Amino acid sequence: MSAPAAGCAPGLMGARLERLPLSRWHRTIVVLLAGALVFEYMDLYSFAFTAPALMKHEGFTVHDVASITGATGIGTLVGAGTGGWLANPFGRRPVLLACVVTYSLCSLLNAVVADPTGFLVLRFATAVGFQGMNVVTVVLLTELMPAPVRGRALAWAVACGGAGPVLMAWLGFLVVPRVDWGWRVLYVVGALALALFVVILRRLPESPRWLESVGDHERAEVTMRAIEEQIVRQGRPLPPIEAEPARPHVAADTGTGVLALIRAGYVRPFSVTSVIWTLGIVAYFGFNYWVSTLLALRGYDLEQTTLYTAIIVTAGVLGPLAATSFADRWQRKHILVGVGACLSVLALLSTLADSTVTTIALACLLSFGFQLAVPPTSTYASEVLPTRFRSTGVGWATSFARIANVVAAQVISALLLAFGTDSVFYLVAALEAAFALVVGLFGIRTRELTLEDVSSSEAATAPARADSPPPVKVGVQPADRPSTEGA
Repeated sequence: MSAPAAGCAPGLMGARLERLPLSRWHRTIVVLLAGALVFEYMDLYSFAFTAPALMKHEGFTVHDVASITGATGIGTLVGAGTGGWLANPFGRRPVLLACVVTYSLCSLLNAVVADPTGFLVLRFATAVGFQGMNVVTVVLLTELMPAPVRGRALAWAVACGGAGPVLMAWLGFLVVPRVDWGWRVLYVVGALALALFVVILRRLPESPRWLESVGDHERAEVTMRAIEEQIVRQGRPLPPIEAEPARPHVAADTGTGVLALIRAGYVRPFSVTSVIWTLGIVAYFGFNYWVSTLLALRGYDLEQTTLYTAIIVTAGVLGPLAATSFADRWQRKHILVGVGACLSVLALLSTLADSTVTTIALACLLSFGFQLAVPPTSTYASEVLPTRFRSTGVGWATSFARIANVVAAQVISALLLAFGTDSVFYLVAALEAAFALVVGLFGIRTRELTLEDVSSSEAATAPARADSPPPVKVGVQPADRPSTEGA
């Protein structure tokens, strides 16, 4: 059994993380970060489940719902931007912990406020917390997982996180229609994320890749050795480390902001990521955030709306579960093109639904497809930029998407009032068609490339040639490549 200290020179954090065999440690990290996604996804749906009750019992109007949805969008904009930005100078782990506390406390306060203005302010603050939590979670998973299982690791985290909306949906069905104050219960449940703070504080390490990128080689070495020792204790010998291949020198600029990112030559991957995030998120929220309201406007009563929403959300959980079976088998860009095209067709078919069965069946398929797209989109977005720009790039790309989402909330509100529910499905269809087109034309291939290879200037600025030689597997001898079975 290899001791981690043997032959492990300081540095080469990417190579050392890539050579780690799949182990219980990796699964623990996935479960921990999935916990953050559970609460983020719970909150993502909480207002969708409570909006009809707030309209019925607290006097909220469609305009109030649109304004609160817009404020939530602004909160996610701020959360994505500040979370991604702060994670560069202060680290992934401290920012994640701060976001968990912000989200939990604001969710608890949301349970005791029933006027539209106060509700709007608290939804904004809660969104700052949960969106910052999302950005840092995705970045951490990307940096800690080896290339052969990176897509599946995020797919499993999203699949586990999918338990949050299901819990919220069925809890909403059980309590929201039955008592006037039932909607408050959903926000109290969100405050339970404080328990996650304690677990992350004790079990989640800082990213060695980030520590190395900011020049903190001593902490990077200590953290990396601790990870290696845990894996060795779990009975998994470590293969030898290969020297990392020489890569093109991108820039001497040591900045980590978006301007430094542009100067370093990463305009194309950053731009493509920003566009696909914008198209995907606006379409995703256009359906998921408004699904309960769409059902209510189609004439279903409160109990029917909460029941059907619960069924639709439950169907969505199967999406990331399905993604675990092929997330690392096929190129992520090909997956996204296919899913985007299918979602566009399903949205168009939804305008033709003339019965409850057809309406709910198509909504379930849309929910499934949107959730299926989350793991490959998140993985792709976080792997095309180098470590020193990763959280900033993902944060800014998400922020651009959230700006569009704020505008989209008002557009959807206007469409509903002027043209009815079908107009929203036409909008979703157009967005998903554009999403598939952009990914197909401008996306790059990333499957099984290490983060260092993906973000090299050659890989980041030009699509991989079909006849190009296979990428170097950094830090792993061919015979010692980590097993991906059971991931």
